[in-house]
Amino acid sequence: MALKICEHCGSAFIDGGEEAATPICLDCAEYLDEVYREAWSWLRDRTSEDGRQRRVTAARLAAELGVEVKSIEVLVKMDRIQTSASSAEERAEKDLETLKALRRSMSGERYRRDRK
Repeated sequence: MALKICEHCGSAFIDGGEEAATPICLDCAEYLDEVYREAWSWLRDRTSEDGRQRRVTAARLAAELGVEVKSIEVLVKMDRIQTSASSAEERAEKDLETLKALRRSMSGERYRRDRK
């Protein structure tokens, strides 16, 4: 158990011993769960209206839901809402792993023999 500061409201709270990447007090956790459900529904409905294009700013999503931008930013930080930047990072990591695997396969004896 440790004293932590809530990322959302800034109040101090004693955690229950679990290690969370983003410390959130119990009241804010409940509130953010509700905001997440609303955001998920809005994004899902928006996707069906606009096709596959789901890019929206945190400010616009917050305005649509009637919540503070900070709430959306905390959900992003908690990895509850994925951003295009985080998905681009995942793609870059996959591409890097693919290149590493390709390099390993090409560095084998067969590759050296064929190059001579």
